[in-house]
This record gives sequence, C-alpha cells and structure tokens, in this order.
Amino acid sequence: MLKINCLLPISALALSLMAANTHAAPSPQIQGGNQIDLVIANEAKLIDMLKRSGRISQTATIGEAERTLHQFLKERAAQNQNLPQDLSSETVQMMKLARGSKDPKLKRGKGKGHFHRRGRAPGPIEFENYDGDTRTAKVLAILMDFPDFPHNSIEPGETDMYYEDYAAQHYADLLFSQEGFTGPEGETLLSMQQFYWQQSGYSYSVEGSVAGWYTASQPAAFYGNNENGDARALVREALLAAAADPSVNLSDFDIEDRYDLDGDGNFWEADGLVDHIMIFHSSVGEEAGGGQLGEDAIWAHRWNLGGVFAIPGTTAEVDDWGGTMAAFDYTIQPADAAAGVVSHEYGHDLGLPDEYDTSGPENTGRGEPVSSWSVMSSGSWAGIIPGSEPTGFSAWAKEYLQHNHGGNWLHGETISLEKIPANGIELLLDEAVHKGTNNDAVRIDLPQKKVVVATPSSGEYAYFSGSDNNLQNSMVIPVDLTDEQSASLSFKIWYDIEQDWDYGAVMVDLGEGFTSIPGSITTESNPNEQNPGHGITGSSSGWVDAEFDLSAFAGKQFNLALVYITDAYEANPGFYADDITLNIGGEAAVFDDAEGESNFSLAGFSRNPGYSLHDHYYLLEWRTHRGVDQGLAHVNVAGQMLTFNEGLLVWYADTSFDNNWVGIHPGDGFLGVVDADQKVLKWSDDSVASTRYQIHDATFSTDWVGQLNLDLLEDFGVSLTDTHNRPHRVFSDRRSFTNIEIPDAGRAITSYGLKVRVVARSNDKSVGKIFITQ
Repeated sequence: MLKINCLLPISALALSLMAANTHAAPSPQIQGGNQIDLVIANEAKLIDMLKRSGRISQTATIGEAERTLHQFLKERAAQNQNLPQDLSSETVQMMKLARGSKDPKLKRGKGKGHFHRRGRAPGPIEFENYDGDTRTAKVLAILMDFPDFPHNSIEPGETDMYYEDYAAQHYADLLFSQEGFTGPEGETLLSMQQFYWQQSGYSYSVEGSVAGWYTASQPAAFYGNNENGDARALVREALLAAAADPSVNLSDFDIEDRYDLDGDGNFWEADGLVDHIMIFHSSVGEEAGGGQLGEDAIWAHRWNLGGVFAIPGTTAEVDDWGGTMAAFDYTIQPADAAAGVVSHEYGHDLGLPDEYDTSGPENTGRGEPVSSWSVMSSGSWAGIIPGSEPTGFSAWAKEYLQHNHGGNWLHGETISLEKIPANGIELLLDEAVHKGTNNDAVRIDLPQKKVVVATPSSGEYAYFSGSDNNLQNSMVIPVDLTDEQSASLSFKIWYDIEQDWDYGAVMVDLGEGFTSIPGSITTESNPNEQNPGHGITGSSSGWVDAEFDLSAFAGKQFNLALVYITDAYEANPGFYADDITLNIGGEAAVFDDAEGESNFSLAGFSRNPGYSLHDHYYLLEWRTHRGVDQGLAHVNVAGQMLTFNEGLLVWYADTSFDNNWVGIHPGDGFLGVVDADQKVLKWSDDSVASTRYQIHDATFSTDWVGQLNLDLLEDFGVSLTDTHNRPHRVFSDRRSFTNIEIPDAGRAITSYGLKVRVVARSNDKSVGKIFITQ
C-alpha cells in the first residue's frame, strides 16, 4: 500500500537537480557558448585566407572554394559549441529573460493613408514627426591590443577599412557620431548611432565613451586560436584595465536593468552590471581573414562571460554583486570594424537573434532566405566598402524591438485572414527606411498552425517535459517504502532530446539531494559532461517502454521525480510520458495516464495533447535603395555590385520554429522572405548559386529591372547572369515557393487563397500601393 508523506518541499527540486550526479562529477556546465558569429563571415576574405594557408587551391572554382569554406566554418562552429557557463540562478534567469517575446504584435499606426481608396498612384512619402518617448543607451567601448600585435600593426592590404592610426576618437565617431565618421578615403560613412537613430524612427540612440588602448597580458593567439582560444579572458582583462583607469567610472554605464533582475518591471534603472560592453581588438577579425594573425585572430561575436563577473575595485549603486560593478554580456569586434559589424552585434545586445542558418556543423552552407535583406543576416556586410552600408532590420526584427523596447520602430495595420473583406482591401506602405504617414509594414495573421509531435500512448493526454533552452523541469511524487521489499516504476515514453547535450532522467531524493537512477532507457555515456549520471538522450523513434527498479530504496521514504534538463543551445521537442505505473510489492499502487487529476507535483511539466498551436503570419514591407537601405544596391561581390531589388518584400514568420536551420529542415524556419522570382540562378559552370544570389530579386513590383551580370572569371573562372528581369506583381499563397534545386532558398507556406498585388508606386518609389484579397 502506498503511503503519501511529503518528505521535502517540492520547490526545492530545481535547486537540487544539478547536484544530482551518481558519479560525483564536477557541477555540470551548460552548452551554448559561441565565440564566433558565422553571419559576420566575409566570405571573400576568408577564401583568401584559406588560399594563403593552402586549404583552397589558387585555381579553385567558386563552387569548390565555397565548399571548402563551408567545411572550415563547420569546423569552427563545432570547436566553439561547448563553452563553459555557470548555472547560477542569476545566469539562468538572465538567459531566460533575454529571449523576450517571440511573437510581438504589430502596433497600429497613426495618421492618414493606412487604408487607401482604389485609383491613382500614391504620392511620395509624407514624413511624420515623432514626439513620443525616446531612449538613450550608454555604451562602454574598450580598446585592447596584444604584446605581439600592438594597435596600428594592421597593414594596408589586409582590410578595406585601413587607417594609419586607429585612435580612440575614430571609435567614438564610428559608434556615437550623429554626422557619421571619416572613411579610409576621406568619405563620410554611416555610424552606429545614425543606424539605430534612423531605424528606430528617431526614438533610440546610443552614446558613451571609449577607453584604451590597453595591452593584454598574453599574445593574441592565446585569446583567438581555434583550439582553446579564450576571448572571454580578454574581456575580463579589458574590464579590469578600464576599472583601474582613473578616467573611467564603470557605474556611469549602468542605467539599465536589462533582465529586470529585481522583477519590478522597470528596465531603466541600475542593476550593478555594465550595460553594453564593446571590446575592439587590434587585429583584423578572423571573420574577415584575420590579416597577419590568420586563424589566430578573434572572430567577432556577442556572448557573455559564462557567469556574472564582479569587477574588484569598483563601486555600484546597488548591492547585488557585493556592492561592486559587474559584467555579464559583451560584444567583441576587430580594429577595422565598420558600422555593419558593430550594429549587428549590438542588435544581439537588444535581444535580437541571428536570422541566418546558425546550425553550424549540420548546415549545408547554401544560406537561408534572408541574406542581405537584414542586418541580422548578411546585410551587415553590404556596402561599396563591405560592412560600411549595412541594410536595415527585417520587419520581424523591428516588430520585436517595438514590442520589447517601445519607441517608434514599427507601426502598421494587423489584418486577420478571415477579416479580409470580400472585395479586398487596399493599403499604402511607406519605404522601410523612413517614417511617413502610411504603414511602416502590414501584418497578415493566418489561422494557427497545428504541429503534432507525439500522439499520446493512450487517451487524449500525456505528460510533457516542455521544450526550450535552459530548462530544469520536473514532476515529483513522494513515495514511502518503509514496510516494503520491492518497487518499480514503469511508463511509456516518447523522446527526442538533443543527443549528449540535453537529458531526461528519473531521480530519487532521500533528503540529501536528487540522484539519477539507472533504467532500461538510460545511458552513462557522458562525452560532454552534461549527463546527470543515468540520463535519457537522443531519440526513441516512437513510444517505448521504460522500466526503473526501485527495490534498492526498500524500507525508505523518498521523493521520486521525472526531470528534463537542457542547455542553452538547441531545443529539441523533449519527451512525453504516459501510462505511468508505480508498482509496490507486486501491486500497482499508482497509475497515472494524465487524463485526470495528477498524482504528481508539476514544475514545468504539463498535461499535453501531443500537439501545439503556433502563430504564423506575413509581414509586408516596402524596400528601396535610400537611407540605410542604400546598401541593398551595393552588395560587394569581388569588387562588383550585386543589387537587391526594390519593391514589396513579403516575410513569412512561423513561431513553430525558433531557428532558421533550413539546411536541416528545408523551407522551414522562424523567418524568411518569399522569393518572387523562382527562377534558379546557376553559375556558368552549371553549379547552383547560393541563396545570396537566388533571393536578390525577391521583391514583388511593377518595375522591370536591369539584368544581373557578375563576371568572376579572373577570380574563380565563372560568371553569373540573370536575365529574368520582368516584374512579379502578385504574391499568391497557392503558388509553391519551395525550391527543389536549392531547398535552402525556399519557403514552405500554407495555401489559404491569399493574394497580395502590387498595384502602383509613387514616382519616386518611396510609397507602394498594395491590394489584398482572399
């Protein structure tokens, strides 16, 4: 007979799980560190680097060079996948809060012209003054060189952003100037402040200070090599150097509580953490070939220090970190950075994810359907000088920023598919780079998408572990075997868990912390030091039986738990448990099939029907070659300009995905453009060009465009021509936008009978008129 006596507070489980390891291994560290940002890769410069090292032949075709480059990038991603991170409650809280909302709703716009009568072409954009709330962030930039590579060691041929003197004032202008900064040839280039001020509709700005140059304690390779380079160590040294500088007061850079650590809902108050840390190292970055340092150069990225780093000798306004200032997040970029790299990395600081295929070792290297349409993908490298003319944020990113930061990032109409009038609706769109009286974007909400993961083993429900990063979920039941000699736990389980990184487990707590126990589906293999001892990982390929012998605990009282522990990197579906039987003394003392009131205390687990409902929708915006988006006309390919066409850009957002790993699930991802021109582009050697080229003509428009001609015969022995330049005026979801020859470029959409027609545009192309029907 089962005796129900609660031995431990169930809420204690989350704090004790990570101590549960039958092998008494060191405290597990969660995966998810990444000291590279693959989207920042300058492919041309990296190919040059690999040619210098002999990995790419001097006579390789572009296809051969791209394949070798992709293999190199896969290796780099794999090397950086497993970086240590602490599991303090503060760290986990910050990681969870940093994700923010994945599905912000587009805010309704103000002013005239959102709905428009049919008829004549629209007039040019009417600019709208913004008089709402504004925010100014504080950035601390720290310049770090190395004993073997002092600043100003970069040579002219290494970078298009060469200066004789990389002085502190240069970085102050690059980051904070309202007029731009001086380029290598005396031209005026875009600053990060200008980029964010324009993209936010004049509601978000950055200011700050530049400290250094300071010299690191170790040679450059110590921090940047591809085997065990420790860029975080450079960041810590930079903070210590700045703290020791009498001209720097770190508390001046603490005006935000970005993670709302005190839970009061106020994100603009001190929290003891330096808000925005930007490190500049003295070399060309490895992402652009590394210059003289090559593969020993640091790759530009945004990450964190693995845990909160308290900075000795400092004083904070709050007592959270022992009264000292501390640091958690940082970005790092090279000495020759332009606005594209710093704006992209700072976008991560504001909570934006990468919009490219980040799957690393598993991706195909063919790209994703975003490319230069967004600074959070390849748009960070746009410009005659690569990276000097970053393209704007995607409509999705602006929607996120509007939702999470307020201000004037994005306004426009949201229309539900079922509410589109029978006779259609006509709307006006202002160009995405300026704020006018019409819509910045239009969102069309579709019926929710049903995703079936696992049909319950019996009945209508099963227990679900949850699916996310940084989880420590549990379902717990107290068990009393004081007068019993034998017991067992059995259940049906369906699981798809990131192999050797995330784990399910059955755990027992006798009052001294939870310990995993072996069972029929567990493993002790621990290649990444993540296994809690006897873990469940990988895929079951359907429902299987699980058996756990509890006889070793005969005569004792304990808490019994099913748990799910995940790291910070990849979120697989998780696991489902059904028809749970606790057998004591040969009898079923408890049977729980998740159909009625639960016998378990659930913390993160839930009764679930085996499927989930997700929002998916279209975002329509009007892209031109003005303002920040002039970079769309200047995507530099070996010194030749690839143009991304003006017109209506249709984004498809799908919240059933949290990544754009189109190399793994072609056509599917959380965001991508629908390519109006489905003609597959091929190089003159008949090899299929990557998505970078395929979606340059993704816009819907009434305008014919000039044909594309890229002559790379001298460099790679091939050329690329696109003569399919007739306009595509109508988006119809009845058409297939998947791509058989290059699946990475396609989008898998559902047919509802939706059509969006480009009706007309203003003479200066600043306003587009669209007609939506179903």
